[in-house]
Amino acid sequence: MQKAAPAKCSRRGFLRVGSLAGLSLAQVLRLRHAQAELARGRDVNCIFIFIIGGMAHQDLWDPKGEAAAEVRGDFSPIASRVPGMMLSEILPHVAQVTDKLSLIRSMTHNDPDHTAGYHVMMTGQHPGTGPAFNRNVANNNVHPCFGSMLARLGQNQSSLPPYISMPNFLNSGGPAFLGPSCAPFVIEADPAAPDFSVRDIVLPEGVSSERNLRRQDALRRVRDYERQFDRVGQQGAALDVFQQKAYSLMTSPDAKVAFDIGREDQRLREQYGLTSLGQCCLMARRLVEAGCRFVTIENGHWDTHRQNTMSLRDLLVPPLDQGLAALLVDLDQRGLLDSTLVVVATEFGRTPRINPMAGRDHWPGAFSVVMAGGGIQPGRIVGATDKDAASVVDRPVSPADFAATLLTALGIDPQTILHTPVGRPVQLAAGGRPVKELF
Repeated sequence: MQKAAPAKCSRRGFLRVGSLAGLSLAQVLRLRHAQAELARGRDVNCIFIFIIGGMAHQDLWDPKGEAAAEVRGDFSPIASRVPGMMLSEILPHVAQVTDKLSLIRSMTHNDPDHTAGYHVMMTGQHPGTGPAFNRNVANNNVHPCFGSMLARLGQNQSSLPPYISMPNFLNSGGPAFLGPSCAPFVIEADPAAPDFSVRDIVLPEGVSSERNLRRQDALRRVRDYERQFDRVGQQGAALDVFQQKAYSLMTSPDAKVAFDIGREDQRLREQYGLTSLGQCCLMARRLVEAGCRFVTIENGHWDTHRQNTMSLRDLLVPPLDQGLAALLVDLDQRGLLDSTLVVVATEFGRTPRINPMAGRDHWPGAFSVVMAGGGIQPGRIVGATDKDAASVVDRPVSPADFAATLLTALGIDPQTILHTPVGRPVQLAAGGRPVKELF
């Protein structure tokens, strides 16, 4: 059931719905009110797997077995658990869990640039060509990313940060005008490494808990004195929030446990795969289970301009195939899949035809994303591409539509308007509509 704000409907339309369902108008209104209350009361978390470089949709999610060899590539389609949902043969594990996920095969936008692609698919909004967005510099975050939106608008009762990013960080995954309080806590370490540890969650060496309490009390006294004489304003108040969050994180036993992936049974770790992506998926499950609301996993090096077949078959896809399948099964067995939205997204697809270097180039006109859990109906295929996977021929889905769908699943109205520090109103998913077929 769609969680977005209800569409406008005439009284006659209401009466017609009620008569068709055998319900009175009053009953229909009560049902809609109950659905709205349910949407507001649901705390859905998100694990957002972002594939950096551009997934070759025709080699993974949208195989074209009948196309010419230079289009279809070297992989054959295989049947999955959902009748009619064919996947590439290099996704054998995911093929066994398609009854837990749905595919959007008709994603489309018009920017073949990596930097702009990151931004449009991590925020739902194209950055445009104005002076606020420079493709040649690192600071290119002009609209809040999904994790920052949830950090701002979602409920967070945990000692963990509401938004965590690992093991890399793209600036497009930043808070933009929402400010540092909505930025992610970044884990700049690989959970698959034997010496994996998370910085900034323990007290500095030589500082005991008793000494730390004295430091906190002294800091509070200084802050009270500064406020009394108006020496700090909004910036100082924000600093108080950051310090309190850092203190809570360093002193929280639950946080230490959540970040300690070594507590997991070795057999389960092996089911996820002893790879960076596999262990990031396992860590993400631990974090949402402990109370984190949004975890971004940024997995890179998918820019397969050369040796596309070898790169996908031998290096890139096996960790995704194993890790994603294990994540969905694990969440389901723990009763967490309904309350955890899992997304696999990328900045664009790859060209229909294989180039002279045995690779595929950038192609934003058509590509695929995966969505599962969090109220998304499983086993659905939304949209379609033509015989060469080159153009969307049914149900085009824009990045703004994708954003509206994701936010709706998280219980956030995509039409919500936030304001920049100078008061400019900004809609979260401007122009986007949720993909109703998924609800």
